[in-house]
Amino acid sequence: MDSIKERVGAFIERTGMSKEEMADRLGISRGALYSKLKGESEFSLSEAKTLSRLLGCSTDDLFVSPFERSK
Repeated sequence: MDSIKERVGAFIERTGMSKEEMADRLGISRGALYSKLKGESEFSLSEAKTLSRLLGCSTDDLFVSPFERSK
């Protein structure tokens, strides 16, 4: 099963945007973004919506693995 770090990281890589730029666009520090990607803290609802808009995907694509959706 893939982790949120892997899913979000893959979407970020596809955009060509750096994690620092992504953190900036989310209005959080780079450290806060890394903490969220590692699962140490959670994305707020507004951060999740902004993240999905920036990455061109649904919030489900970011936070729910395809395996979990098929259950």
